[in-house]
Amino acid sequence: MNATGNRLSRLFYASGVVNYALKDAAFGAFVLFYYKQVLGLSGTLTGLAIALSILFDAVTDPLVGAWSDRLRGPWGRRHPLMLASVLPLALCFIAMFSPPDGVLHSQALLFSWLLGSVIALRTALTFFMVPYLALGAELSDDYHERTRLAGVRTNLGWFVGVLVPSTSLILIFQESQGTDGRFIVDNYHSYGLLSAVGVALFSAICIRGTWGYISQLGSPKEPVDSNLVRDILTTFRNANFRFLVILDTAIGGVAGIIGALLMVTYTYFWQLDTAEISLLFAGPPLIAVLLVTSSASAVNRLLEKQQLLRLSCIVTAVNAAWLTPLKLWGALPEADNLVFVLVFLNYAIHVTFVILRTVSNHALLADVADEQALASGQRQEGVMFAAAFFAAKFVSGFGYLVAGPYLDLIGLESHMLPGEAPESTIWGLGLMMGPGIALLMLIPVWMSYRLDLSLARHKQVREALADQRAGA
Repeated sequence: MNATGNRLSRLFYASGVVNYALKDAAFGAFVLFYYKQVLGLSGTLTGLAIALSILFDAVTDPLVGAWSDRLRGPWGRRHPLMLASVLPLALCFIAMFSPPDGVLHSQALLFSWLLGSVIALRTALTFFMVPYLALGAELSDDYHERTRLAGVRTNLGWFVGVLVPSTSLILIFQESQGTDGRFIVDNYHSYGLLSAVGVALFSAICIRGTWGYISQLGSPKEPVDSNLVRDILTTFRNANFRFLVILDTAIGGVAGIIGALLMVTYTYFWQLDTAEISLLFAGPPLIAVLLVTSSASAVNRLLEKQQLLRLSCIVTAVNAAWLTPLKLWGALPEADNLVFVLVFLNYAIHVTFVILRTVSNHALLADVADEQALASGQRQEGVMFAAAFFAAKFVSGFGYLVAGPYLDLIGLESHMLPGEAPESTIWGLGLMMGPGIALLMLIPVWMSYRLDLSLARHKQVREALADQRAGA
């Protein structure tokens, strides 16, 4: 089966990733900064609220995945859950960035509002993203087409994920009457509303664009005699799946810390203004997307997916270790423009190899689903993508749990302006965002070498599945 043989159909499917990109943009650029530096909620409570919301994902992600695998009906297995999530997801973006006045003067009430809105948002996102990712594994069983599909989805996600905060900093968070736009509450209300509009628009494009493929997609066997818990646990018998989940868990921790501290680091460690931060949010990722897109065919001919995964993890670790220590040791040049170029280059390298790692990982997970189908006789894309999706989100939330208290620990106070941070804060940010990230990346490097998911292995699995179907 190959329902994505042309670029337009791939783009229709890939548009659904915008929902996750908008979530990443919100949490990566604005949520921690907004609640801690603008609304005055302590960093510890902000990080705790985001981390606690992940506990609900521990329940909803695998259950939604298993439910999606089992669902029957004229609308298929994936589309009903995706459709039901759109309106709640849009409303949750508005709620998260528009807490009522009655909760703003109480740490407990503001914490409760953030916790409730983030839980609701993550739950709604689960109902869209888990079936959506599983749908991507079903649309094609071709080794290279799966890589292309994952590439379009990942590149579009990064493009939107960086374009939204960068343009928002220029268009929404403008300076007003001498006040930095990042410290104006009303700007965040507008940002939440525009995010909700984006969710509704791109969800509609994805659902409508893939609706015609419902009849071509797989369906659960008759009868389904297993239970949800057994479906979930069965997937972990696959060694490659376990290695990918551990890798995703470690990567999620790195992404969570970077996402939570990126705006803070640019503002206080590098002391960049809004225009420079906007350029950093947009420029390096856009360059990375162009590099990955233009070189995809050549790279895929030279390296198999698991080799590319290993390379991306190693380069990400090395790239994290060199720049911030140079600033801390006073080894960077005095010219601000040259320092900005180095920061730009460092982030461009980081994003390029994160995109390559994500494409490889998602394409490999689709291949693991074939292995699992051969071993168990059941298509379990929903469960497998749910488990991997949760692993990344779990430690991403844990990253906020680390980052929030860490900002309190190193002395970053609410309403503190750039240039006012003490030396201990500067050192704390530099050590975490440099050597700390590099050390954490050693775990996914190790896991990437444990995988056995070569092209030759994939061909063996596909041939065995074909023989299995022929025998049936």
